[in-house]
Amino acid sequence: MQEELSVRVTYLSHACFEIKDVDHTVLIDPFFDEQNPNAPRYLGKPDIILITHEHFDHVTAEQFTAMVVAPPTMAGKFKKMTIMEREESNLVEGVSVLMIGASHKQSKYPAGYVFELGGVRFAHLGDTYLDGVRPLQNIDVLFIPIGGFFTMNVEEAVAALDIINPDVAIPMHFNTFSQIKADPNKFKRLAEEAGHRVTVLSISGSATF
Repeated sequence: MQEELSVRVTYLSHACFEIKDVDHTVLIDPFFDEQNPNAPRYLGKPDIILITHEHFDHVTAEQFTAMVVAPPTMAGKFKKMTIMEREESNLVEGVSVLMIGASHKQSKYPAGYVFELGGVRFAHLGDTYLDGVRPLQNIDVLFIPIGGFFTMNVEEAVAALDIINPDVAIPMHFNTFSQIKADPNKFKRLAEEAGHRVTVLSISGSATF
């Protein structure tokens, strides 16, 4: 990442992030309804919403007017949509987006995304187990699940970092429900012992890249 670039990442609980530069606001896997006990109030106006799969805890996007990018299983759910297949790339509202595969047997079509904003290359793995993780090139910021049960656990997520080797990893998909309790600081410690860099964000907390 180039030092002069400035892209702000804000963690909005569960697997949801807002990524914002001077020209675009990207929202990933929104989950702002009453089923999310950790959901903050969100007043942002995204240009693009990326949805990784069809489960209820990733898709509360009806209140927005943004272009929604989603897998084929979501076709017709929102007014403005770009449907993508795994390994397909598109320029969406001026942002380069690649849909990648994921391993999540609970979903009909699990996916993740690689995209570039403000010169920073991001990857969001969606809900995935370790067997769905593949090498990705030149990832500056990686959003990675650590909660276990429905996704990788902490130790498996560290192993995933060995495969992808991002510049920095940000943990997600933990502590929303009792089944996915995990300690992000344990993940940070184990990952840093393995030679990786981790930033743990509190809910509504931000980091600039």
